[in-house]
Amino acid sequence: MIGLYILCIALLGLSYISSNRNIFAPAVITSAVWFVCLSLFFLLHHNLPPLSTQFITGLSLWMTLLCLSSLFMQSLSVNSKIRNPSRLMRNIYFYISIATFPLLLYFAYTAIKTGTTGNWALDLRRATLGISSHDSSEAYTPFYFLIWNSAFLIELLYASKRNLGRLIILAFFCIAFGVLTMSKAMMLNFFTMTLTLLVFKKVINSKHVLISIVALLLFFIGLQSIRHSAKLDDDQTEDMFVTYALGSMSSFETLKPKSSYHSGENVFRLYYVLGYKTGLSNVKPIYPILPWVQKPIATNTYTCMYPLFKDYGYWGIGIFAVLLGFFYGFLFKKAEENDPLFILLYTYFVYVILMQFSGDVFFTNLAGHIKMYLLLIIPFLASKHHLFEKK
Repeated sequence: MIGLYILCIALLGLSYISSNRNIFAPAVITSAVWFVCLSLFFLLHHNLPPLSTQFITGLSLWMTLLCLSSLFMQSLSVNSKIRNPSRLMRNIYFYISIATFPLLLYFAYTAIKTGTTGNWALDLRRATLGISSHDSSEAYTPFYFLIWNSAFLIELLYASKRNLGRLIILAFFCIAFGVLTMSKAMMLNFFTMTLTLLVFKKVINSKHVLISIVALLLFFIGLQSIRHSAKLDDDQTEDMFVTYALGSMSSFETLKPKSSYHSGENVFRLYYVLGYKTGLSNVKPIYPILPWVQKPIATNTYTCMYPLFKDYGYWGIGIFAVLLGFFYGFLFKKAEENDPLFILLYTYFVYVILMQFSGDVFFTNLAGHIKMYLLLIIPFLASKHHLFEKK
């Protein structure tokens, strides 16, 4: 553990200096996230057993290879062609957002009306997870929410007095989605995207980011108490941090390497989904909500290394750490060159990088990432090829 902690600190220092002190660089986020988690493991009172060789080896591979490969990509020179998105497509995204907002309100109304717990916040959460008594649609990342996110990011990147009204409306939509689904993850997603984009626009600095993080933690504690209709005391707040920040590290110890029933069923889940839905394969894709374990802590999160380790063992962790490091490093480098499209893309993926301490967001939600990529690139393609413009 001490060696892992020292490695984490060394990677954090190297990444911060090599990334021109940009705290949103992929290597900085990766090493900082694990530095915080390991620090909390030492500082918080908990009954979790010491982390064993399996987790220490896996995390050492993951951190080292992802950080170094992303830093390598950042060191390369890239050419960027600066283009702006189509004004017409921006308008289309905005008006689609306006038209689809009632879908969220209907979801919330139905969830509360048919709820059985007597706690409106808990009823909303149960409906979001699909375990309520009514037949709710999938609340997590429905397509209209991706449109809201895309529209909001583009308007924020080009924020001015002219589009301030629509920016406020889109921000309200995104925040309302997080509140009405009782989802801390969706709130964190909106929060990280906004802060990252403002840092790239040089509107805020690291000090503002740290203050915002403290404010968000207080908000999450309040949201948790509302969901459970209770005022959290110090012990309960500490338990919440143990569950969300440390639980996945301990549960990773329960995994067996290369224990997947089908080859690559976790990493290449999208392939199995497409094959099953098109009738080309009779293999059902794994359920995205993972099974719970009760010991050493009740949780169903296993860090981002879960699909890699479960499918391919330590080799999977190492290989995909390098590949994802190249991918994140390339996005970040292009964003640093002030390429608007890549600023938006990297801003979106910051949340994916940040949540690695909890679980896998990249492979599990790969279909959502592809949809988001298409939504972000369409306005730029329309502008590049002069679509919908009079010649």
